Amino acid sequence: MIHTESLHGFLEEAISKLDSLVDFTKADIEDIKQAKHEVIFERANVKASIIKQFEVAKGMIDSEILALSKKHPHLKLAEILDEKASNLLAKMRKTLEDLKSINTHYARMAFAVSEFYSSIADRLIPREKADYKSQVKQSQLLRIQV
Repeated sequence: MIHTESLHGFLEEAISKLDSLVDFTKADIEDIKQAKHEVIFERANVKASIIKQFEVAKGMIDSEILALSKKHPHLKLAEILDEKASNLLAKMRKTLEDLKSINTHYARMAFAVSEFYSSIADRLIPREKADYKSQVKQSQLLRIQV
C-alpha cells in the first residue's frame, strides 16, 4: 500500500487556504457595495499572506506527488493516488475555479468603482491630457491668468 497521508494533509491545507480566500473575497464584494474601502485595504495584507501560504502548500503537494512518482515509477499517477487524494485534488480544483469566478466578479466591481471615482475627480480637477498628436491640453480649472 502506498502511503499518501502527508499528501492528504498538504491538500487539505491548500483547500483551507483557498476557502479562506473565497470567504475574504466575498467579504470584499459586500464591503465594496457599502463603500467600506478602508476595510478592503486592511484585508489585502491578510489575503496576500494567505496566498503565500497556499503557494507553500501547493509546492509541498507538487513535491509529494513527484516523490511518490519517483518511488513508484512503474505506476501511473492514477494508480499511486488513493481515492481520498483524488477527491481532494478534485475539490482543490473546484475551489480554485470558484475563487477565479469570485475574483473576476470582484475585479469588475473594483474597476467600475475606480472608473466612477476617476470620472468624478476628472470633472472636479481635470488632468492634463495628451491627444494622438502628442499635444497636451491644459486644464481649464488650473490655468493661471496674469
